[in-house]
Amino acid sequence: MEQRTKLSYKKIIIALLCILAVVYIVYHIAQSLRDDVELFAVRPDTADDVQTFTGYLFFDETVLTAASSGILNYHYSDGEKVASGSVVADVYPYGDNETAEKIADLQSQIHILKRSTSISGTTVEQVQNQIDTLSTRISELTAAGNTSAANMLANELLAAMAKKDLLSSGKSDYDSEIAALEAQKAVLVASLGTPSESISVSRSGYFYSGVDGYENAFTLAAAEAITFSSFDALTAMTPSVTSGAVGTLMTDFHWYYVCKTTSGAAEGFTVGNTYDCRFPDNSYVQPIRMQLVAKQTDENGNALLTFSSTSLPAVFDMTRCQRMEAVRTTYSGYRIPAGEVRVIDGATYVYIYDEGSARLREVDIIWEENGYYLVSDSYESPSENPVLSLNDLIIVGEKDLYDGKIIN
Repeated sequence: MEQRTKLSYKKIIIALLCILAVVYIVYHIAQSLRDDVELFAVRPDTADDVQTFTGYLFFDETVLTAASSGILNYHYSDGEKVASGSVVADVYPYGDNETAEKIADLQSQIHILKRSTSISGTTVEQVQNQIDTLSTRISELTAAGNTSAANMLANELLAAMAKKDLLSSGKSDYDSEIAALEAQKAVLVASLGTPSESISVSRSGYFYSGVDGYENAFTLAAAEAITFSSFDALTAMTPSVTSGAVGTLMTDFHWYYVCKTTSGAAEGFTVGNTYDCRFPDNSYVQPIRMQLVAKQTDENGNALLTFSSTSLPAVFDMTRCQRMEAVRTTYSGYRIPAGEVRVIDGATYVYIYDEGSARLREVDIIWEENGYYLVSDSYESPSENPVLSLNDLIIVGEKDLYDGKIIN
């Protein structure tokens, strides 16, 4: 009886060992058939800490007026520099709005083609990047219902596309196309007859066809003496449009951007420092360098910031109230996927692939954006742990990792 019991135990043990052997074999077969481990190569990157403000443009301008009314034929596009004594517009007593719109459209096309001929030092790739940026921004503005800003960017897009066509075709200019448009415009202008008045300027400056009624209020002097109370009064005032106004002449390329915000949003912006600033609703999409010249705070947690610039690109839209995105700080370091970060004993790590094994590497997170972290590229672990380095391979999407685990 005892011998039979021993035999039964022996059979059970053998069966269990066989089962374990099968499980072991199946496991390793499965491991050999699985996909390769996904790895993320560590590369240097930068990230901008951007603060968005809503503020107002302050600048000196002269309102240009006409004594008579009628159809206006502008000789210059918005933002174009004009010389002293130049005629900027003619007033025609007779004509219809349809003709005036056709003339304005031709003038816009001429302006676009003239701007497109400045291709020195420009590559097709650079222009294509500009086209992609403008297309994305127009789509965003349209989706947000901001069609006026989208329409302003549309002309920029047309100019960029024309510039790309010029670079791709090998042509040197659009002189023949411009001449044809000028001829069409001349025919339409001639149909209006003789102008009753020509508007000229006595000084050189930058011409703009629009007026908003704030020309005498949002001046350089007002910005330089701005306070919380004067800012509130200016932004609450009712505009007063000058009778017979046909445009403005900006005679000084110096301008200010003043915004009221919270003390928290203003934190990190230092008087005297210069910042890269973009205007997302503007037809000009490149950054403009702006210096913070004044910063005021009050007991209610508000801040009043005054930025200054002498940069005035021809295509920059001088709409009075605009959003501005100011780069507070630019961080540099290594870009890593946020989902692969582990916190162990109070320290932050990622697993890297190192000679067939998973190894822990400590990191110091300095910025987070869109599912990625930017970590310091000069970090030294207080505990003297190995730290992440350039070209390390971070293991992505793997579970149950530990330091030293063998990785296929």
